[in-house]
Amino acid sequence: MNKDVIPSVKNSLISERFQYSNIEKILNEDIQEVEVETTAVSDEVEEDIDFSNLKFNWSITAEQVYALKDRVIEYIKTIDNQVLATPDEECSFDTTVGLYGKMDNEIQVALRNIDFLQDVSPIKEIRDASTESSQEFDEFNLERWKNKKIFEKIEKARENHANGLFLPLKHEEDKKLLEDYYEAYRKSGLDLPEEDIKKLKEYQKKLNDATTEYNRALVEDTTTHIFTKSELEGVSEDFLEGCEKTVKDGEEAYVILMDYPSRDAIYEYAIKEETRKTMMEVYTKRFASNVDQLKEATNLRLKIANLFGYPTHSSYVLKDKMAQNQTNVLEFLEDLKVKLQPLAKKEIQTLLDLKKNITTELNQPYDGVLNKWDYSYYSRILLEKEYSINQEEIQEYFPIDEVTKEMFALYEEILSIKCIEVEDKNVWHPDVRHIDVYDKETNNYIGVIYLDLYPRDGKYNHYASFSLVCGYEKEDGSRVHSIGAMVCNFTKPTPSKPSLLIHDEVVTYFHELGHLIHQLLSETKWAEYNGLNVEQDFVEAPSQMLENWCWEPEILKRLSHHYKDVSKRLPDDLIERLIKTKTYHSGISNLYQILYGFIDMSIHSIKTINEIDDYNKLWDDLQREIVTIENVKDSYPLGNFNHLVGGYDAGYYGYLWSQSYSADMYFSEFK
Repeated sequence: MNKDVIPSVKNSLISERFQYSNIEKILNEDIQEVEVETTAVSDEVEEDIDFSNLKFNWSITAEQVYALKDRVIEYIKTIDNQVLATPDEECSFDTTVGLYGKMDNEIQVALRNIDFLQDVSPIKEIRDASTESSQEFDEFNLERWKNKKIFEKIEKARENHANGLFLPLKHEEDKKLLEDYYEAYRKSGLDLPEEDIKKLKEYQKKLNDATTEYNRALVEDTTTHIFTKSELEGVSEDFLEGCEKTVKDGEEAYVILMDYPSRDAIYEYAIKEETRKTMMEVYTKRFASNVDQLKEATNLRLKIANLFGYPTHSSYVLKDKMAQNQTNVLEFLEDLKVKLQPLAKKEIQTLLDLKKNITTELNQPYDGVLNKWDYSYYSRILLEKEYSINQEEIQEYFPIDEVTKEMFALYEEILSIKCIEVEDKNVWHPDVRHIDVYDKETNNYIGVIYLDLYPRDGKYNHYASFSLVCGYEKEDGSRVHSIGAMVCNFTKPTPSKPSLLIHDEVVTYFHELGHLIHQLLSETKWAEYNGLNVEQDFVEAPSQMLENWCWEPEILKRLSHHYKDVSKRLPDDLIERLIKTKTYHSGISNLYQILYGFIDMSIHSIKTINEIDDYNKLWDDLQREIVTIENVKDSYPLGNFNHLVGGYDAGYYGYLWSQSYSADMYFSEFK
């Protein structure tokens, strides 16, 4: 998931590692030493900050976060006043939008030092300061985009260039930036009646509040459940070794978190159905209040769309995407659904047959239903039976350190880059690794990748890439280079065993790193157009393309190193069997993606407020109709669907939409 676009004032702040091959700890002599930024966020956060030379200070205190937010706001006001003071006849690209583009370029470090910490800081006080400061900044930002006088200056600059008062813009990005700023101000409601402008301000503030609270609930959740040793029959001892031990009803027990590794361990390996059911119920019955926040957000999005003359939020959003309209999206999803349901039906029946056989062997009752908590368990068993694929065996060949080494080495070869890990104590957590990236041919510096791989309390609990700095060209022709962070939740290493990845996690690793490589290799004049700032229903395509290497025999051989003996690689027969699983249960898995797309389009295509009264019933009904597997009763899946408050509203379909482009790129260029 690409979590963020450029953190500029044009876009709201809140929007979804060792030694390598040719990667040394110390820079080679022929590599240029690079100072990306030179001015730290000081302990006092002084009044006058050179934002163009600011570097990240991840040891920033809560007080400094608030103070830095204030300094950024004051700086933006200074630029606003400079633009407003420009006489109409002197309004040009350079004296209006050019100033804003430069400002957006330069304040990225400050903005990210403010808002990124809400997702990654181990200190709650700092996460709270980050969340609150981000919300305050968004409110300020929403307000300034309603400044009609600034809009008039930009409009005048546009007219002056068109009328020949100033030379026509030559750089395509300059032309686009002028038009994009003009359209952004126009679409912010400045040509609306005064009463509607007031409504728009109110709606946008409430929308910001709702999405902020939704995300805060996700990040701050600390839900756990205690299972006894007997309840966890079948679950790996290696996994349990990393869990907190306790006692329940006089029996040895474990505190189980709700993170990805814990859920997968229970869903796939717990023999007792009641254990799997309990785990899924605990996980899915959280965040009831978030459903209300999402409902509030969708109602507000409809109101905003109506102010601009659009009947639905989806019609308002999709006009600027590749899909263009709701009809195209729904036809796309429906076509996939119809084609995949027969396959999924066969897959479900196969799992039911397996469940019947196993329950009969164990003298357990067979209910004739593939429950949601059954799917991963029986799917894993069937995978082992049909393909002789044992995920725990495969994990042993994918220790995260070795996968990372080989993954970066592969990207070095494919993309002609050089990746070097450097020691960096200025990170937000000791787990974080810092990778410098260079052009292999010229040794020119390209940018930085941070890897934050393991779960912890208060951390963003999914897998995502974050754009910290979007690269741009400085006025002297030199470049400020991109910086990105991969935030993941792979299983933590234990004293006796390193972090081991199942193959699906290897694919995820390639995908998220692909987002950052896409960002770093992009060279644009303005940060506004760097890397991931493309049409949303295309942004996943480069990462999806890079996933393909995880299914190539020779690449799997390279990536695999047994954790007890790194010279031992995946056997050829196991590689062959693993590749055959690429489309394993593709019917069911893709129907779930289609379900998410339909859910997204349903709630964002309402034409009246509260048109959908019960979001939980909507999910239950659509899941029953599309996937034909019942949802967990009385659960709140829309309370934990962070894409819909993270910039993917009326856009989730893009994951499937972009796959066609990723396939075209891979097979046309690399096969």
